[in-house]
Amino acid sequence: MEQNPFELKDRLSATANEERPAATTTGNPFDLQPGAGIALEASSAPATAPSKNIEPGTPSSALRTPTGPLVIQSADPNQGKGTVLLIQLLLLLTLAGLWLLFGDLLRQVLLGTVNDALMTQVYTRRSGGELGALWACYVFSFLSMGFFLYLLTSYFERSIGFGIWGSWLTYSLVIAAILGLKNFVLVLFARLFPLRKEISRYMFTLMVFSILAGLFISPLNLLVSYAPEEWRSTFIYAGIGLLALVYTLHLFRGLLIANKLVTSRPVHLLLYICAVETAPIFMLYRFVSDSIA
Repeated sequence: MEQNPFELKDRLSATANEERPAATTTGNPFDLQPGAGIALEASSAPATAPSKNIEPGTPSSALRTPTGPLVIQSADPNQGKGTVLLIQLLLLLTLAGLWLLFGDLLRQVLLGTVNDALMTQVYTRRSGGELGALWACYVFSFLSMGFFLYLLTSYFERSIGFGIWGSWLTYSLVIAAILGLKNFVLVLFARLFPLRKEISRYMFTLMVFSILAGLFISPLNLLVSYAPEEWRSTFIYAGIGLLALVYTLHLFRGLLIANKLVTSRPVHLLLYICAVETAPIFMLYRFVSDSIA
């Protein structure tokens, strides 16, 4: 019987090749002769490969140069700036839409921070059906302050590693969770102690000053993103100072609301100030100072 001319004998082991008799020459030019594949591999090897001292008996697979996956690293300095620009446009367009729809209410909110009578009028309008407009501005303040927090952590190289969109939304949710927890504690105080009227007014004040912070920090976000590098730190610290100022004004407004409780319920007032207002500020300061250091 003639041997199969299509068998790839060079890929068999040496023992299997020895057991088979040599194939007869048929004159077919398409016969696969033993050793032809090895010769082809040798001829196709790159001529620029460095010469090495190869010991006898080294398998051909060990002679091949190991190649891994090609990794392309971008050195583009403008990487991510398109996403920042898109977020800035979304925030500014949202701010413009809120101002066009609820401009009169927002003006009263801004003036009510320094005018107690006007603050009472805004509080009455909240009870009259404009709570939805206030909540829309409240949510915008979360997004605006969350983006400033992203720019702040990026400046000090303390990113959480979620990308621009993920970091921005995460920081916004963190701010919303902090304010939500504070409101929850206030509601708990109102149920435990006869302070529902004062606490309801203070919760509304907290919403108003949060809206104020969101409105003021939005143009600062634009300056932090696109100001020259030597001015960037100035706008970063200006934003921190602005938020601290708004928070201080909010505390003074809260003291005006609770002035009747200073003499009647000083223990309750002191407990709230220490547990809800002062302790989180010191914890946040300790965290930020350790992160920057």
